Amino acid sequence: MIKINESLNRVFLVRFDTGREAIARFPTSLAGPPHYTTASEVATIDFLRRRLGFSIPRVLAWSSHAEGTDVGAEFILMEKAPGLLLSDVIEDLPSYEQGMFAKTLGEYERKLLDLPFTHYGSLYYKNDVPVPLRAPTLLEGLSPDDELNSKFCIGPITRRDFWEAEREHMDIDRGPWRSAEDYMKAVASREREWIARFGTPHILDDPNRVLPGQGNREDHINWLSLYITLIPALIPPLQEQKRPVLWHPDLHASNIFIRSSKKEGKISPAIPITPSSIIDWQGAWIGPAFLQLKVPPLYRMDDVPPGRLLPALPDGFDSLSDSEKETAERIHQQRIRHKLFEVTAFPPAILDMEAREERVYLEDLAQATWKCGLIPFRMALNDVFQHWQKIVPGENSPVQYSPAELEGLESHHATWLQHQELSEQLDREFNLGEYGYVKGDPNDFEKVRLALQKKKLEYIEQEKDDEARRIRSFLWPYRDTLHDVVPPTVHSSIRAPQVPTYSLR
Repeated sequence: MIKINESLNRVFLVRFDTGREAIARFPTSLAGPPHYTTASEVATIDFLRRRLGFSIPRVLAWSSHAEGTDVGAEFILMEKAPGLLLSDVIEDLPSYEQGMFAKTLGEYERKLLDLPFTHYGSLYYKNDVPVPLRAPTLLEGLSPDDELNSKFCIGPITRRDFWEAEREHMDIDRGPWRSAEDYMKAVASREREWIARFGTPHILDDPNRVLPGQGNREDHINWLSLYITLIPALIPPLQEQKRPVLWHPDLHASNIFIRSSKKEGKISPAIPITPSSIIDWQGAWIGPAFLQLKVPPLYRMDDVPPGRLLPALPDGFDSLSDSEKETAERIHQQRIRHKLFEVTAFPPAILDMEAREERVYLEDLAQATWKCGLIPFRMALNDVFQHWQKIVPGENSPVQYSPAELEGLESHHATWLQHQELSEQLDREFNLGEYGYVKGDPNDFEKVRLALQKKKLEYIEQEKDDEARRIRSFLWPYRDTLHDVVPPTVHSSIRAPQVPTYSLR
């Protein structure tokens, strides 16, 4: 048994005496609720293989109860995926083939829209979910006698933000839900209750959480309460836009295998490039279409025009230097792939939806205002208010910031963006994963740690006085302990305005 990866799961290649190979995955404590996380992933894989014929490695054995296993841990033993890992070959693929594969992958994901689920939540085998936590139905129009109805159900959501820290032991609404409004209110109500009871600095908080303008506990509760009153208006009117949809939660190049061919003794990608298997359905859930349908990390780019508009080269492209043109063309090609996936995978009702990105970003931030701070959340709310006529035609924005309030928010947001860029730049430079994960062995980790320590000292020493250097040390993105980096800050209150009460249209 050879360890091949570790992040949210410890992953091993298992070689049997017969020569057969398999993959063994053991979820870590970061992966989510032990039973539900494992049970839901296994059921989701089985469901997609049966219903859509998806090429996902077959599960050979599994257990979601550590105490009932010889290894003392939850696990999934599955077939080894055939083909080449996309991350191993993507840099060598011609640009045209990469673009065509974005379209192919969009067609693959769009098949998930053929599943007319009736509720929002996660998929399970019925025996793994208590009866009170099972949705009464699974798919629209499915016969009660269908094998899928007797075997599968929709149950509580496994998404990690519903189970992090003390939330795991709180009596909160984790679904299944019948409406998009119920789901969105459950998210914000969960965070509001958690902040009221447990809102203190945490080792996994965003380091920029200590910036001025990020809000105290009461501020977070009040701004989330404001957001809850807006939820009915934020939900789009068309059923096609809010219908329950299952989507792959983390589609990147290391989760995609492509078909290979052998020429002159060399194994290389088969042309045209087609997926041979899509892995890692851990945390997959069924959610409102307008929130669920996202371009995956593999192709996601910023500054891509909405709807059916195609990305264009920057203004003044012809006047750029050769190296600047090369960079601009590379970014343009990446944005084209983003758009190719989008127009292939998304139905017209989603593609043409007004102010969708603003609503999605706001809902993402509502899941973690305490961890990220109020600056991005309040700015996202402001963006929604700026688009209010598109969201609620004929109505003015329910909130108007004063010039002074808007100036203060924009100043805080500019500072926050500056520090966010530092974090993202370092993640890219050192190829770091979530929570600062370093791929490789302990020696690789130590090399990265020492290099980052040197970067930190250089970053701090750029300031001239002791107080400024002290603040920079607090804002450094990577931390060993909570006490090393979190100062005893006291944020001034940020008043949340009152808004009208909305009902579903």
